[in-house]
Amino acid sequence: MASDEYATDSSEKKSAISFNNVHKKGSGGGRIVGYHNIGFEAFGNAGYYTITVFNIVNIIGSIGIYVILASNNISDMFAQVNVHVSPRILMIVSTAIVCIPTLFAKTLAETMLVSLIGTITSAIVTVVIIVMACLYPIQNGGNGMNSKAGFISHSAAIPGGFAMALSSVTFAYLGTTIVPHIEGGMRHPEKFNRVFGSALSVIAAIYVVMAVIGYWAYGDQTLSPITDNFPKSKLITFIFYLTYC
Repeated sequence: MASDEYATDSSEKKSAISFNNVHKKGSGGGRIVGYHNIGFEAFGNAGYYTITVFNIVNIIGSIGIYVILASNNISDMFAQVNVHVSPRILMIVSTAIVCIPTLFAKTLAETMLVSLIGTITSAIVTVVIIVMACLYPIQNGGNGMNSKAGFISHSAAIPGGFAMALSSVTFAYLGTTIVPHIEGGMRHPEKFNRVFGSALSVIAAIYVVMAVIGYWAYGDQTLSPITDNFPKSKLITFIFYLTYC
C-alpha cells in the first residue's frame, strides 16, 4: 500500500511539473509540447536528445509489454474453445490493431472511444476478480474447486517480493509518458491536474483492493495471473480473457 501511495504521489508531482512547464514559452516563443522540449529548455541539445531517447525507449517498451500480454491472453482464450493460434501471429495482429488509432487520430482527444472501452473492460475485470476471490477462497486445505489444495499462510511483509511489486506498480503508471499530449488534447486543460490526480487515485485504489482481497483469499498460494487460482471453468476463463484482452 505504501508503494502505491508513493507511486501516486510521485506521479501527481511529475504531472504537475510537466503541466506547469508545457505552459511556459520556449526559447523559440512557442508552447513547450513534450518532455524533449522541457529537456532542451533545461539543458540544451544534450537534454533534448537524452530525453528523446529515453522517452522513445519507454514508449516502445511499454507498448511491447502490452502487446505481449494481449497476445498471450488471446492465445489462452482461444485455447479454451480448442482453437490454437501461435502467440507470435497474435503479436503481429495485436500490434496492427494498436496502431490503428495512432494512424487515424491526430490528437489523443480523438481516441476517446478506445479509452472508454479500455475503462469499461478494466472495470469488468476488476469486479470479476474481486467477486471470484470472495466466492472461491482457499480455506481449510482447499475449497474443493481449486486444483491447488493445502493450507495457506499470510505474512506481514515479504522482502523477496518487493521487486515484483514495485515493477507492477510502475507498470500501472506508464501513462505518465504521454502526460503533455493528454493535457494538450483536453478541451479544458486548466482542469488537467484535478483529472489526472483523480485517475491516478483510482488506479491506486484498484491495485490496493485487488491486492488485499487476492492475498486474503489465496495467501502464499497466490498464482500469477490470479485467475489461475479460480475454479477451472472454460466459460469463466473465456469471459475473463475476452474482457482482459
